[in-house]
Amino acid sequence: MVSLLSMINSYLSYINLNVKIKNRIYTAMASVGDFYLLYVSYRFFVNGYWGRGLLFILAFLVIAYFAYLNILYYFTEDKKSQFDVSPWIEKTFHLEAKDPLTDAPKPNNAQAGFVQTNGIFQDTDFLPAEITFSETQKSNLARVVEDLLAVDYLQLDYGGLGERQLFTQAKNGDKPLAMGAPLALPYFELAQDNQGQLKIWGGLNQMQRRDLGTVETVGLMPASEAMERYHLYLATVLLTGGPYRVAGRTSSVEKEAPFALESRVAYRQRGVRGGVKEAETQVATEFKSEESRVEKVLQRADRELRRRR
Repeated sequence: MVSLLSMINSYLSYINLNVKIKNRIYTAMASVGDFYLLYVSYRFFVNGYWGRGLLFILAFLVIAYFAYLNILYYFTEDKKSQFDVSPWIEKTFHLEAKDPLTDAPKPNNAQAGFVQTNGIFQDTDFLPAEITFSETQKSNLARVVEDLLAVDYLQLDYGGLGERQLFTQAKNGDKPLAMGAPLALPYFELAQDNQGQLKIWGGLNQMQRRDLGTVETVGLMPASEAMERYHLYLATVLLTGGPYRVAGRTSSVEKEAPFALESRVAYRQRGVRGGVKEAETQVATEFKSEESRVEKVLQRADRELRRRR
């Protein structure tokens, strides 16, 4: 029996299971193995080994108690028992409790070496951009998603949420995304093509950039008009969309959806280069003022010379 349980445990170590599911399996295994101890203690009693039988009975009761607590925690909604001695043990021995369902390591989307911003914009106005996607651009975006998944920059695990949490959110009208939350692309840029269209390029890096979308409008203006009136700078590009969950009868159901992009565009009036233009204007004004003052001094000196003559 012990060999069988050990073999099952070794097989489980090769399978990537959810923490909750794996602990449910271990709880079931412990419960089955515990009743095997009860059978062994019975055989000891039958054969007259009362001391060994009592020890196995004691081990059976201890394991049964903790199996009972695990069953409450992993198989019921309440998760608590009035006979739980865990708080007393934690307080007595100054232990810090850890919840395996909430303390499990979460994926880190921001891996070292990746840049998620396109600079720091201070005292700058932003406008939303409407982006359209051709079939080629949709295909390119799907390939970028595959690249992000391959390097573990993006995970489609619903942010580590369990089925119960996903179902609760879906019943409340939300649509939990498989990607958890919108994610900034590692690399993106704004460029105008030969036809005058404003394109968003992005990907893992500049070497692997792809044409991902066409900017149709900036704010309320067509992109062509916005380019004539303003200098446009791409501040951020977020990957959105993808698979999501909706509420079914007893659990959440995954729905497929294409990935998309959202962006914010910083802008500045053409002909204005921040403080440089203001400085130039101030210098010109001071120069004209000085020129006027010198001219008045010369006119006064000329009148004085004429009066003396």
